[in-house]
Amino acid sequence: MKRLVVFALFVALVAPATLFAQTSTFEEYETDHFRVLSEIGAEHAEETANKLEALLYLFNDYFHFDLDELPVRLRARFFSTQDSYDTYLQRVIEQTRDDFVYLHYTDLAKSELVGYATDAESFDISLKHQGFIQFLRAFVPNPPLWMREGFAVFFEEVEFDDELGIATYRENLSWLETLQAVVDGSSSLAPIALDSMLQMDVATARNNIEVFYPQAWGMISFLLNSDNRDYNRIIWDSISALDPEATLADNSTDVYEAAFQWEEEQILVEAFVTYVGERKSFRTLVQDGIDQYSAGNLDEAERSFVTALKLREDNFIPFYYMGLINYDRKNYSLSDFYYKEALDKGATEALTYYALGVNAYADNRFDDAVAYLEETIRLDPSAYENKAQQLLDRIQG
Repeated sequence: MKRLVVFALFVALVAPATLFAQTSTFEEYETDHFRVLSEIGAEHAEETANKLEALLYLFNDYFHFDLDELPVRLRARFFSTQDSYDTYLQRVIEQTRDDFVYLHYTDLAKSELVGYATDAESFDISLKHQGFIQFLRAFVPNPPLWMREGFAVFFEEVEFDDELGIATYRENLSWLETLQAVVDGSSSLAPIALDSMLQMDVATARNNIEVFYPQAWGMISFLLNSDNRDYNRIIWDSISALDPEATLADNSTDVYEAAFQWEEEQILVEAFVTYVGERKSFRTLVQDGIDQYSAGNLDEAERSFVTALKLREDNFIPFYYMGLINYDRKNYSLSDFYYKEALDKGATEALTYYALGVNAYADNRFDDAVAYLEETIRLDPSAYENKAQQLLDRIQG
């Protein structure tokens, strides 16, 4: 899901949050590293604090900061409505935001991540994005913008396991097609030169926001996932070069000198462009799979759908087509499994019950076939009554 580009990239130092009139009731919950205040309720405060704690450890798998160096628990505050959120921001920064924001102050005890109640998916994406910025700036107040925002987008699809209390990385490709259009010239937007990205200041990032976000994400994805270990080393050297006491400009320069100057810029850029062009989004993989299936290339179609499912397991289309593929292979039990998974993910019921009925008929499970086909007719008689009835007549005749 492509995010609105309204994150806390441009928050200045302002008066502390204590100016907010304490007219609201906030429930509070603390973990080892977070103090969460929630106007939404005690359960929400606890759940969100645990999510932030899980994210902290995932983020630190990449950065390896000493968590014991945090002088205070990191604070987060959540409002029950956007109106109360807006009122709060008007008091502390004299502005509002359309999304969550991380307010950073020289005194970390006054800094806080601030958000409001939204739908669960949007809330978690914003929490992960701003949660990363809070994490990074707690240790390095002025990291290079490409690293700060690129990693924040990189982590937006992280999944939570509430039972285990952990966060697991899941790749975010929401910006991939936008970035591909930028680098291959099919977009009206031009890519930002590497040296400009590395030295980007806030005003320049703001003026190039439509390219800055996808390109910052793309840089992180490329440097972490490239098959070239020299390029992988760039990201680790960049992290090692961060200085908690440095300004944005100095950290940007230090990172360039420590990590990037050893690589030939043109070769690095060409490798980046190739990497971006070869990556496939969920949508592209699904379309490839459909085309391959229609052409009778079952093995290729299966590979496309399996790869798509590694990116998203919540979409019914790959499951449905895996059902078709296994039906064609006469793997009826496996086909049955995939069709039922497709149903659970929101596939069209009449269509999928008809497929289940045909599959059961081919597998000589006639009682199941009758039940599925009758359900198909009940759900959509205008589309399926004739062909479903033909199979029923064969079974019952």
